[in-house]
Amino acid sequence: MNKRVFTAALLLSLMLSLSTRAGLTVTKGLAAYQVLQCDENDTAQASCSGTWTQDGDMPVQGRLMQDNAVVLEWQDIGTTVSGTWQGVLEGIPVGGPYTIELRAGDDTCLINPVLAGDLWILAGQSNMQGVGNTIDMVPPNPSAHMLAMNGVWRTASDPLHILQESIDPVHYRPESEEEQRKAVEAARNWPKGAGLGMPFAIEMIQRTGRPVGLVCTAHGGTSMEQWNPDKKEMEGESLYGSMLAQVRRAGGKVHGVLWYQGESDANPDAAAVFPKKFETLVAAIRQDLHQPELPFYYVQIGRFTHPDPKPGPWNLIQTMQLAAEKSIPNSGMVASIDLALDDLIHIGTPGLKRLGVRLANLVAHDLYDGTVLAGPRPENASYIDTPYGKQIHVTFSGVNERLAAQGRPVGFSISSGSEGDTVPFLYKVELPEDAPDTAILWVHELPKNPQVWYGRGLDPCANITDEADMAVPVFGPLPVIK
Repeated sequence: MNKRVFTAALLLSLMLSLSTRAGLTVTKGLAAYQVLQCDENDTAQASCSGTWTQDGDMPVQGRLMQDNAVVLEWQDIGTTVSGTWQGVLEGIPVGGPYTIELRAGDDTCLINPVLAGDLWILAGQSNMQGVGNTIDMVPPNPSAHMLAMNGVWRTASDPLHILQESIDPVHYRPESEEEQRKAVEAARNWPKGAGLGMPFAIEMIQRTGRPVGLVCTAHGGTSMEQWNPDKKEMEGESLYGSMLAQVRRAGGKVHGVLWYQGESDANPDAAAVFPKKFETLVAAIRQDLHQPELPFYYVQIGRFTHPDPKPGPWNLIQTMQLAAEKSIPNSGMVASIDLALDDLIHIGTPGLKRLGVRLANLVAHDLYDGTVLAGPRPENASYIDTPYGKQIHVTFSGVNERLAAQGRPVGFSISSGSEGDTVPFLYKVELPEDAPDTAILWVHELPKNPQVWYGRGLDPCANITDEADMAVPVFGPLPVIK
């Protein structure tokens, strides 16, 4: 065992038992601040194992406490055998914080706080890792905990992803413990680190009353190839293997996945194979976690204010992400094209808050009977020649109440042909009150083979949402029906 793993294991063992009489310890499977994943009956189970230093075999019992009141009475969960034991405390209701009390003979062990609720994997690259300015961040909540990258549970707070404290070499490989200590301290004090995980968690807690556990696995600047499921046998030496290891540390089951990645694949070679790799990743996660219908929600990549890359692959990734909603069951996407950046590619903290709520809207709608729809999705574009001028009507499905924009609605463009350059024929966009699911594009001329785009290019100005702040995604080319 190397020094980093030994240090993490020692820290974990210290946190496992907050009050322990000599003899009974928990060494695996249950820890202070842990969030246990509830099943379809809104109950969870705590699987754990440990040691007992006394002679002979002895029944191990467990019970559940909250505010000094008994929630679950003592139940037999296992038996000590040759100094070790393992057991399962069942029937833990959604909620908390709880204290789990274990006993074997006269020896007792207390583990608290423990919550029962929903676990969410946070995966992808830097916009999921979180590099927003650490200004006006979402504050911690006692019902939101996180499995940090060192494998230890704690109250969730930004920065969620501190790569430098990871026990998996794929995220960080220090030369010494002192180097790692300094790197972790610097990361904690870095003026960047806000992400969408905290806003999502707090929004879900407010809507459902259920505790949330965030399983941190994201890593900035990473490609789909680096997340290749074929590398899972490399375990902590690969991103996919490290993610699976984190889920095992979290108890083995999760409620769903939040994914934000694609920027690193926005080049001609990688974009060409992006759809297959994306679908393969989702299928592999579901297979490896033995959860074939595991919900998978993701973010369509946004803007990139860089002068060199060509926009074609970037827009291709965006349109493929939109199409994946239909090809991947139990999935959903939110758009980010309207959100302000903190630098050339990273969404700022105010935008990350909105993005977290948008993801919560999807989850609440699909899993908790929420009323907010997924947001505007393009259906068709038709040409109308009126007495006042030529119009293209773009109709959307999934609109919450009506389309809306702060100031002048922008983001649309027209091309001649599906691969043609933008033509300067569009001079006004209206969002009529009497047609809440329609955007009217006024054009002074209709080009040959007209196509409609939204959010085309690397750094478009796009600001159209609906009344629930679900943004219109990047799309195109959408043929105009004459």
